[in-house]
Amino acid sequence: MDKFMAMAIEEASATKAEGGSPFGAVLVRGGEVIGRGRNLIIQNTDPLSHGEMYAIKAAGLQESYADTVLYTTAFPCLMCAGAIVRYQIPKVIIGASWEHNAPSREFMQLHGIELVEQGLPECFALVE
Repeated sequence: MDKFMAMAIEEASATKAEGGSPFGAVLVRGGEVIGRGRNLIIQNTDPLSHGEMYAIKAAGLQESYADTVLYTTAFPCLMCAGAIVRYQIPKVIIGASWEHNAPSREFMQLHGIELVEQGLPECFALVE
């Protein structure tokens, strides 16, 4: 596992320790982290508080996201997939995925997003 996925797992573990949903994400450009995020739905009582959204938000408004990679512990939902497509993040590295992710997978593939599904036991263990 590379260091960026390890950072995403740190984010997921931190929110899980707070009683939140165990999902984390890291946005990277040129080998440098530009944004980190964790799922805060429960803590903020906000259904839009997903880790991927926070990682993108933490990066701030960029001139372009075309040279970024998003690392996420679990397959992005359709809302997060919409943000990935909207900001043209070209590659998403995913720690864990499931069959119910098919609509989100198809949507991102339709828009040319490269998806790397790693099937990491550490990421599956977070949601058990």
